[in-house]
Parts: sequence; structure tokens; C-alpha cells
Amino acid sequence: MAKLQTKWEAIIEDVNQEDSYILNLFEKITDGLYFLIKWGGIPFVIYLLIEISRWQPL
Repeated sequence: MAKLQTKWEAIIEDVNQEDSYILNLFEKITDGLYFLIKWGGIPFVIYLLIEISRWQPL
């Protein structure tokens, strides 16, 4: 239990710093996820527009 508390205190101390390793890691993760959503979503939207343009009126 003491080891867990020591690790938790180290994490809290790191997050409270200006150049936190953990916050930089989360920033890189969210930037990567945004990049995937953005560049994965653009072709999907183009595909949807093409499919909608093929619809026949009733």
C-alpha cells in the first residue's frame, strides 16, 4: 500500500508541474486521435455524398 501511495504522490506532483510528462503524453494521444478522426472522416463524408447523389427520386 505504501508503494502505491508513493507512486500516486509522484503522479500528482508530475501533473502539477508546468512541463508535466503525463500531460504531454495525453496531449500527444489526443492529437493522434484527432488526426485519425479528421483524415478518416473526410473520405467517409465524400463517400456519403457520392452515394446520396446516386439516389433515384421516387
